[in-house]
Amino acid sequence: MKRLIILANILIIATIALAACAQPGTILEEEEATRSGGNLIIHAAGMIQFDYARCADDNSFWVISNIYSTFYRCNNDQTIFPDLATSWEYEDDTTLIIHLREGVMWHDGNDVFPEGESREVVAADVVYSVERGVELEGSTISADFLATFESIEALDDYTVKLTLSEPNALLLACARGLGGFAIIPKEAVDMYGDDFALNPVGSGPFKFVEYKPDEEVVLERNEDYWKKPYLDTVTFKVIPDEDAALISFETGEIDWISSIPQEDVARIRDDNRFELHHSGLECAPWIMFDMAVPLHQDQAFRQALAYAIDGAAISKNVEGDNFVGGCGIAGKGIPGYDPDLCQYFPYDPEGAKELLAELGWEDTDGDGVLDKDGEDLVFEMEIWNMAPMPRYGEAIVIQLEEIGISVNLQTVEFGTWINDLFAEGGPGKAMMASGFCTDGGLNSVFGETAATAQSLNYDMPEIYELLARANVTIDPVERDNILREAQEMLFSQYLAIPMEHSTGYAATNSRVEGWHGIFWTANICTEENNVWLNE
Repeated sequence: MKRLIILANILIIATIALAACAQPGTILEEEEATRSGGNLIIHAAGMIQFDYARCADDNSFWVISNIYSTFYRCNNDQTIFPDLATSWEYEDDTTLIIHLREGVMWHDGNDVFPEGESREVVAADVVYSVERGVELEGSTISADFLATFESIEALDDYTVKLTLSEPNALLLACARGLGGFAIIPKEAVDMYGDDFALNPVGSGPFKFVEYKPDEEVVLERNEDYWKKPYLDTVTFKVIPDEDAALISFETGEIDWISSIPQEDVARIRDDNRFELHHSGLECAPWIMFDMAVPLHQDQAFRQALAYAIDGAAISKNVEGDNFVGGCGIAGKGIPGYDPDLCQYFPYDPEGAKELLAELGWEDTDGDGVLDKDGEDLVFEMEIWNMAPMPRYGEAIVIQLEEIGISVNLQTVEFGTWINDLFAEGGPGKAMMASGFCTDGGLNSVFGETAATAQSLNYDMPEIYELLARANVTIDPVERDNILREAQEMLFSQYLAIPMEHSTGYAATNSRVEGWHGIFWTANICTEENNVWLNE
């Protein structure tokens, strides 16, 4: 009898164990069935092309980071987590060993890899992608990496060895170092040549379907991805105007909006149809000069412009409650932040007039515009049409015209702005930009190997030396001091004119679940999340 009871208990335990083993599979299957499907629509202010080595804007990289695998992905707090690289370790200060995810396949069903004819992504692809990014003429890979890269080699199919000439403090940073790379197949570059940027073939969670310039990019689920995405498709919809974007968001036409105008933040926060996401990152627009333009070469002229522009008042008016103040590229919490930089940018229109008078600019004909030798003082500046840049541009025009400077402000599509910035010989005018407000941003714009500094014909050997030294300085206090010195040298010479810092808000429709944020990489299906639509 005792033996029968024991056997019965064993059967009961076994039955429970089998049920327990079966239950997770059932739950997972039900979960996948419930969550699968749908089209996530993401707002983008503008996109240009999808070649990582020529990418100079966040919006385009959002797309790139879903078509291609990257070394790692970025959280909103600027920490990183694995993507194609599952782990990495330093052999010494200048040698990084990177371990790759196995079984990752290139997208098939395209001209490069016909259906069923894909191949695995291996270390040789990583070597090719890095070397191409370094060697490509006009590469936008971050200056810190270009300055310290020495070599990369495949140790086996899933391990690469990266060797630097010097330590790189930004090697594993968001949007800097290895963060600017995507891994691409050489076959695609060979097939498409110059058209590769508009015919992307990658190994990421979504496949490229189509790109309609100034309208949208459509991606579809990669059924062979190592982690199956819940979403059927992702659409990046281009809406440059912030008011139009907000209307589209509130009417449900888009699921994520990149920026909420400050006057609408409270209303969106109180609406249960939406979820607000605050960015703690402090950023500011700034004016850059083309140093090949004779007018721009005169420090007194640049200083006069700075005195004529009330960056604090303009930023407060445009940003409202999002305004936090402070000058320079780096905001609070970013290495190089200097609370004293604003001393170089007092609002002093009378001082601006005096500086211009010393340069010989006077209103000799009484038309309200300063002139010299029969020529009016005309300042040319180009801005992109993505909000809120036009509001900054309009305010700057008003203030400069008040002291007698005629302003030719050109507001263009973002793609045109990029093309003009990198035009052969330089843009021939001032260019207003924003962004690059994370660690390493200063070097990415004004470093010696930075594409922007080169295109704008800057020649700043002392600043270049400081920024290069900061790149290879690992001690955080020492590095912060070097960057502060570089920023002070840059702005005390008025080589750029900043507005003041603000933060911002993005928002999602409440039907969006599993949202992990967008910071350089758009994290839709990653090791840490898988977005789905709760319909």
